[in-house]
Amino acid sequence: MTLYVVPAEALVPGLILSTFLFTFQVLVYSLMSIAMPRSGGDYVIISRALHPFLGFISSWNWFIWLAFWFAFGGYTFSSVALSTMFLTLGLVTGNPSLVSIGDMLAEPIPALIVGTLIMLAFLVMTSFGLGRFIKIQLITFIIGFIGILIGAVYLALCDPKTYAETLNRLISQYAGTSDPYNAIINAAKGLGWGPERVYGYTAEHLIKVLPAAYLAVPWTMGTVFIAGEVSQPKRAQLIGGIGGLAFIGGLTVILAFLLEKAMGIEFFSAFSYLFYNPPQGLSIPIKPYFNTLAFLIIENPLLNIWANLGFIFLGWMYMAQNLLNDSRLLFAWSFDRLIPEKFAEVSERFKSPIYALLTVFIIAEVFLFAIIFVPELQVISSIMALSFSVIIMSLAAIFFPYRKRDLFERSGISWRVAGIPLISLLGLASLIVNLISNYYWITDPNYGAINDISVMAMLLVIIVGILIYVLGIYRLKRRGIEPSKIYTELPPV
Repeated sequence: MTLYVVPAEALVPGLILSTFLFTFQVLVYSLMSIAMPRSGGDYVIISRALHPFLGFISSWNWFIWLAFWFAFGGYTFSSVALSTMFLTLGLVTGNPSLVSIGDMLAEPIPALIVGTLIMLAFLVMTSFGLGRFIKIQLITFIIGFIGILIGAVYLALCDPKTYAETLNRLISQYAGTSDPYNAIINAAKGLGWGPERVYGYTAEHLIKVLPAAYLAVPWTMGTVFIAGEVSQPKRAQLIGGIGGLAFIGGLTVILAFLLEKAMGIEFFSAFSYLFYNPPQGLSIPIKPYFNTLAFLIIENPLLNIWANLGFIFLGWMYMAQNLLNDSRLLFAWSFDRLIPEKFAEVSERFKSPIYALLTVFIIAEVFLFAIIFVPELQVISSIMALSFSVIIMSLAAIFFPYRKRDLFERSGISWRVAGIPLISLLGLASLIVNLISNYYWITDPNYGAINDISVMAMLLVIIVGILIYVLGIYRLKRRGIEPSKIYTELPPV
């Protein structure tokens, strides 16, 4: 995506700038969750700091699109992760059967079956409580990091000449040419790709990396959804948020740099261009995904498997996090009695909200069908939709010290810069960063954020959220409960 909107030379410095800019919104979420360390994400924070309606709409938006991403993870687990693992392993071992399995896993029906199974696996994993999940997450992180490190070492030791020789040897029989490396570059040139897509960039090009980087880098705010369930929330939120951002942003920058160095920046750009402009007469058995491009040069089968499994473990644990986060939103709404109290029930056996988890799984399964059979529902549109919630949270941070002065003063984040609350300044910076991203999503069609189905989906989510909130308030009043009293104080920890 990034190389389709900016010259390839802008990728690495643009990712560095994006990681720095994302610091503002991650700090907003971390600090606001320190001020109000309650599970339920931005619902509790915004409803108390800004307005209950905005708190529900923002959290509802999170709820739907996190369920979407849970489903998208299930889809790509088969179509990208497992497919690439069998494909690269088949290519490096010269086994056509493994290549065929890789191709098959990218087909709709296998992706639906595997996606459903992996979603069920994460449902079971998260049903045993947060403590056990954190232990599993730590183990998978270690395995995943070692796997990515293996790939990084191979990339660091590779140069474009070696990469071209390896690529040509492994895929020439599938591409129908003895020199696929240069055939890819020439095919891209024939379709309009040129040096301007590789060399030279402006300050605006660096900024235009931001909306594409939004897809992967800044999502370390997830700890805000479970803030009430961790010990030492102040330390946990800052380390989880900023430490996570530094790790993910830094790793993304390093891997992008190593890919360009190992493959050659022109080939990297040309191959990415062909992903959006498929060539005629040239069969390419691989796609320009990171795991395909990086692990293709790992010709030791055992290390290839470990690298691929590492990529899977490190890249797909967010599915469990999304499932947990959404269940906590349902719990928080139920606790405030906006929705039936059943969703707030915690299983005595499993120590987790089973009904909430099952609800998220069912919604995600519907999304899985939509993702597979309605490809116009672009992933980037869901990211654009989530930025709407970040904008509301940024506004809550700006006005929090003024609307809830007493709570702010005893919050532990009552720091000021030149007399202005630091959280307000961070909220303003986060707001500006998100408005810039939205400007490019809306005005540049190359990001793929604007199409009829995606826009309708984003609007429908908001409309349904408004209806649920209105019905919830009506339900409270019918039961003789004054809604304003619910949001006067924070819920108990």
